[in-house]
Amino acid sequence: MSNFFSKYSKYVILLIFIFKIIYFGIPDYVKPVFVYEYLIFFGIAYFFAILQDFFNPSERTDILLRVAIIIISIVMFITSIYYKATFSVAFSVIMFVAISFSLHLAIKHNKKNKQQD
Repeated sequence: MSNFFSKYSKYVILLIFIFKIIYFGIPDYVKPVFVYEYLIFFGIAYFFAILQDFFNPSERTDILLRVAIIIISIVMFITSIYYKATFSVAFSVIMFVAISFSLHLAIKHNKKNKQQD
């Protein structure tokens, strides 16, 4: 029973967060560009998590989704610099480094598996 809650709790929390944003609205001081970029970023990240949890994606799909997340974080970085949003700059740089490192580890793991075959 606890496995059920631990597996699905992250998706329930996401839905609660989405309903909260819809109900309370987006503050006026937030640029709409940031909202769209963060929605795309977190949408692809959750899509990646759902694929990892419920399906067995191929190595190519896994790497392509990580590259898409890296590209989105670069776009968020450029937009953050343009709008001078300090928090968003820091967030996009941290996400870029983290996802790039996970991509590096995935490629390294795939090469190691191919050499063993």
